[in-house]
Amino acid sequence: MSAPGESIPLNPQYLLEALRAASSQSQELVQKASNQLKEWEIQSGYWTLLQDAFLDRSLPVELRWIAIITLKQGVDKYWRKAAARAISKPEKQHIRSRLIQSSIDEPHPQLAVQNAVIVGKVARLEYPLEWPKVFSEITNIIRQASGATETGVLDESTSLRLTRSLSILLHIVKELATGRLSRTKSNLQSITPEVLKILGGVYVKHVAIWQGLLGQQQSTPEQIAQTMMISLLALKIMRRLIVSGYEFPNRTTEVTEAWNIFQDHIWVFFNADSEIAVAEEVKVLLKKHVINIGKLFLDVSDSHPAAFALLPGTLEILARYWNVAVKHGETLAAQGKRTLGGMNSNGDMGESQGQENQLVFEEKVALQGMRLFRACIKMVYHPTSTFKYRQKQEQEEIKNATELFKNQLFTAQAITHYMEILVTKYFILRPSDLEGWEQDPESWNEAWDNSVESWEFMIRPCAEKFFNDLMVNHKDILAEPLMNVFNSVSSIAKDDILIKDAIYTAVGLAAGVLQSSLDFDQFINETLVNEIQVSQPGYNILRRRVAIMVGQWVPVKISVDTRPTVYRVMQHLLNREDPLNDLVVRLTAGHNLRRCIDEWDFRIDAFLPFVDDLFHKLMALIDEVEQTETRMGLLNVIGIIVDRLEHRVTQYADKIVTVLPPLWEQTGEEHLFKQAILSILTKLVTAMKARSLQYHHMVIPLIRFAVEPGSGMQVYLLEDALELWEATIKATPAPASPEILNLFPCLLPCLQLGSATLRRVLDIIESYVLLAPREIVESHRVELFAGFSALLGTLKSESTGIVTHVVEILIRAAKEIGGDSALNTVGTELINSGFLVKVFATLKESYEANLTTGPNRKYAPSVVMLSDYFSLLSRIVTANSAWFLEIVRMIGEREGQSVETVMEWLLEEWFNHVCYTLRLFEERIEEQTLTRLGLKFTNMSHPRQRKLNCLALTKLLETNQRWILKRLQDLMTVSLVYWKTEQEESNEEASPERLRWNELTLSDPVHSVDVTGFIKHHLEKVQNENGGPDAFRNDWVANVDQEVLRDFAKLGLV
Repeated sequence: MSAPGESIPLNPQYLLEALRAASSQSQELVQKASNQLKEWEIQSGYWTLLQDAFLDRSLPVELRWIAIITLKQGVDKYWRKAAARAISKPEKQHIRSRLIQSSIDEPHPQLAVQNAVIVGKVARLEYPLEWPKVFSEITNIIRQASGATETGVLDESTSLRLTRSLSILLHIVKELATGRLSRTKSNLQSITPEVLKILGGVYVKHVAIWQGLLGQQQSTPEQIAQTMMISLLALKIMRRLIVSGYEFPNRTTEVTEAWNIFQDHIWVFFNADSEIAVAEEVKVLLKKHVINIGKLFLDVSDSHPAAFALLPGTLEILARYWNVAVKHGETLAAQGKRTLGGMNSNGDMGESQGQENQLVFEEKVALQGMRLFRACIKMVYHPTSTFKYRQKQEQEEIKNATELFKNQLFTAQAITHYMEILVTKYFILRPSDLEGWEQDPESWNEAWDNSVESWEFMIRPCAEKFFNDLMVNHKDILAEPLMNVFNSVSSIAKDDILIKDAIYTAVGLAAGVLQSSLDFDQFINETLVNEIQVSQPGYNILRRRVAIMVGQWVPVKISVDTRPTVYRVMQHLLNREDPLNDLVVRLTAGHNLRRCIDEWDFRIDAFLPFVDDLFHKLMALIDEVEQTETRMGLLNVIGIIVDRLEHRVTQYADKIVTVLPPLWEQTGEEHLFKQAILSILTKLVTAMKARSLQYHHMVIPLIRFAVEPGSGMQVYLLEDALELWEATIKATPAPASPEILNLFPCLLPCLQLGSATLRRVLDIIESYVLLAPREIVESHRVELFAGFSALLGTLKSESTGIVTHVVEILIRAAKEIGGDSALNTVGTELINSGFLVKVFATLKESYEANLTTGPNRKYAPSVVMLSDYFSLLSRIVTANSAWFLEIVRMIGEREGQSVETVMEWLLEEWFNHVCYTLRLFEERIEEQTLTRLGLKFTNMSHPRQRKLNCLALTKLLETNQRWILKRLQDLMTVSLVYWKTEQEESNEEASPERLRWNELTLSDPVHSVDVTGFIKHHLEKVQNENGGPDAFRNDWVANVDQEVLRDFAKLGLV
């Protein structure tokens, strides 16, 4: 590579050098090469040279690999016309012209696949407009190659061309099939019939070839596998075409023919796998044929459920699948009978590897069968809703399909049979389950708990889902048979533990269905309590199942009187001293304890006697396990208990807190576990309130660790740490300790971290200001105002209100601390930080916007935000009107305006905002007055804001300036409308959040000043300062509407 700072020209030689460097073992060379390749992306011809390198088969494979991978990435980023630095049209045309023909006989399979992926991506973007012949080109190659294939000896060159062309077509169809646009779908549907016919011929022909080769001794496994790969590729493409290439597959002849072929082949292939002795490579491909045909059935049942039902032979397909499921279930049940005592010394059942592989294959097929049955249930009982208009024919097809399944697939006899098979065959624990239980109980238990969401890939969870579907949708039919099975438990031999476990599994899953048939209170008191005390070997299996079953029934139906029994059961199962309570039993009991307390009918009084012992056992269990996920689950249980205990948690807090620091240290970089610990502490602090002060020595360092940028954990822990911080600061009694105050500087950088946590950060700042206003004003006002100033204009209205409210509290605190001198200091810093400058600029913007009309009208900022800004100005005025005028003077100097000029536009906007067109109170004020005034406080929804603005505008009379005196009518109108509306609306009580909040509220002039007396006082004062009542009346009151004066007088305001 070149020296630093030099520009390397793009040519084939330098490109090959860069590709060699990119494929080297040196990370430094790889980094330099990657940077150089990135620089060449903008140069014309770069992508063509990459394709040249890929097509040059004399180059090493690793160079060609780097070239094709880089080209694929370029197609993703730059092939679209709208992409920045898009590949030029001539270069795209040149690349496209060589995509198929030049690589159709590529010998290296991995390179061929990457090229096929590129063809698919390009075809999705350019078919049919820029590349109309892509399908005809590839299908011609397939026709020629398939026609040249002879039965018996295969021509390797022809076979390679056919394999590569099918691989390319597969990726093209994959890309088009994933398209969501109707245009993309219609493009695929337009070519599907022709392509499907061609592929059908290829598939049938090559299946016949390899079936014939299977019986010939001279044929090699490689020859058979090569032909099977061709039919498998054809099958994969046909599957996607049938699913995505037709709106109604059941209405087309070619799909019906293919469907008939597939339903015959799948069972021939399935049986051939166990009947014919062939090489393992051939067996694998044979199984892939079976699985892919099954995928076709599943895809059609999911995308076209009605078509699936109406295609020929569907019921027979389902019947054959169910036979496979039954047979496989019998195999599992037979294994289960030998499980507890029949395992050999190696811990397995003695099956050979071939038998094990066959069992895995049969399970995959059985799983596909169960998924098909679930799809059928969904179609019948929970059809997918759509806004698309359905033609009469489609509606009729859906109706016929539904009736077909209801009447022939889901008869009473059939669904009873399905249920019995699931319970007696698939709910039995397998040897592999018990082996995992014994060898790694913690991992096995975690995997079992998480397997519920893996039902599409694991047969046990799928069987449970299928069972639930049957019970929920056929409860009237299945409740009695299931109860009969349940009642047979008493006759089951005492050592037949697995059968009893399977029946209990069904009873737990069907709790919602059996609640009216089964008296679970009696069952738990008379049966389960005794069974969990049996010390017979193997009863740990039943103990685990009892824990699960109780957890499933508690939210459904267990009486209040039985709750103590439930807690005793869990307490017993968590007892480590009992040898049958192994780790799996105790973990299961711990996790299901959550269900027993996190439910609607929980009664704390019944739970309290067990809390101490349960806490002890859960803490010991956390200390015993090792995996982070397991510990997190148990910590969540403790968190739920803390939630339920509320203030009663105090007596147990020490035990909880003692175990958390060691857990924090042991987790290292496991941020998920640290999040769980922070969550527990948050619940603990919230419940204990002021009594949580004793744990600040532990909580504060954790908060600091989680929020400091240099900790490395901020990105993971910030949200949980802020939640804990908020709970801590709200629970901290005044005066605040130096430790909690020293934490405040860590909060200010969090203002810049984004909207996800901003609201909580602002809430914490507000709590700090309430807790320690003097300290915040004296030590942090400059940084705080600067942070607030940076936020203005970017916040939502709700967050803006918090910011302005915090500033209001700081203004009140400053006045209380240092009087007018402190107010002047705060005002200067509010301006220097840009905070008030932005406030006035926003108000000016609103004023100017309200002056515009017509199509070029400007729109004012948010009404809610303006209300918050005017409330802030009102707070400044009520604190000291002279201070307010000084702030206005400083703002005006910045704009080259006088105080009078600023006040002219400010009061115009202020009065317009406060007194808005009447919409809400038309029935609350006299009709004549409203007709005359047409005004109200419509923009200020909170009574506190309305009163504060009324007081502030009235207090401006103290200035005795012309700009307020000439607005006497506006001022009277504000007072009049406030008085009328507040008589009916302002009955709110002070918030009971905290004593200090109550104290702050009660000291607020908004809550302590009588409006009537306040208005009278300032009117009398301004009259005396302007020559007395007569002179004031002649000079100023004469301009006020007489009706307004009469209404003002009626209220006793003059």
